[in-house]
Amino acid sequence: MPLSHLLLCLSIAMTLVPTQAPWPWLSVLIMAVAAGLVNGQLGIAALVPVMAMAALAWMTIEAHRRPRRQEMLMLLMLVVGLALAMHKLPGFLNPTYLISPSDLQAPAARYLNFDKGVAGMLMLAVLVAQQRQRRLAAAPSGSEGPAGAAPTAAPPSWTLPVTIGATLIVPWLLAVMSSLGTPTLRWPPNTGLFLTCVAEEAAFRGVIQGLLARRLGTDLRTWNGWLPVLLAAVLFGLAHAPGGLSYVALATLAGIGYGLIYTLTRRIEAAILLHLALNALVFLTLNIRVG
Repeated sequence: MPLSHLLLCLSIAMTLVPTQAPWPWLSVLIMAVAAGLVNGQLGIAALVPVMAMAALAWMTIEAHRRPRRQEMLMLLMLVVGLALAMHKLPGFLNPTYLISPSDLQAPAARYLNFDKGVAGMLMLAVLVAQQRQRRLAAAPSGSEGPAGAAPTAAPPSWTLPVTIGATLIVPWLLAVMSSLGTPTLRWPPNTGLFLTCVAEEAAFRGVIQGLLARRLGTDLRTWNGWLPVLLAAVLFGLAHAPGGLSYVALATLAGIGYGLIYTLTRRIEAAILLHLALNALVFLTLNIRVG
């Protein structure tokens, strides 16, 4: 993996440093961008969207006392982030690597996407900062949902391990039963999994589900509490439409699991780790038939 991408992964880890100041992750991100410029993974044009996204992230974090302004800034971040994730903005010369979703298929070129990774990293920085701000605000009176909704009763202790287990096992079994995948064993894992999981969870769970939950709530005992989870999961599934209808259905099912984990734990990191675990499990143990 190029130095720029390694530093980008490190900047993602630095968002979890327990401080409100942005300097731990921002300084490493600056080094990642500099390495990309020096080594040819980034062009000068890439500085414009990266700086714009970073400015939006900073303004969103600072707007925590103005919820409406913060929501608008998060929507702007989502728009710019989606443009980056869809590779619509210039200046990114993403390196390739060879990978195959199946032992029966010849390896094909895939990209280590700095643009998608930096979008996910900056959205994650905002979401983690919001989690800290909510914990500080809720400390005297109780806990809050992942989008700043009203406090809800704690779920039964069994819900978290059951949700994790179901999210890992059910999509895998359905993929085998529907002939979308056949069991195998392979190594090493896909090197692009981590950046992809961060970007997708930050966008679909952190921003989309989070903004919906601000309006509808997070109480899973009500339909309103379920709607943010389900709507974000459906959009997540549709984003996988190039893989075919079965792929959309399984991605939607997995998205429900990721959304439930986000709601239950109130931590975007939990959704990212679960997404990474399922993707790694599928890649390492299934020959996937896409399309």
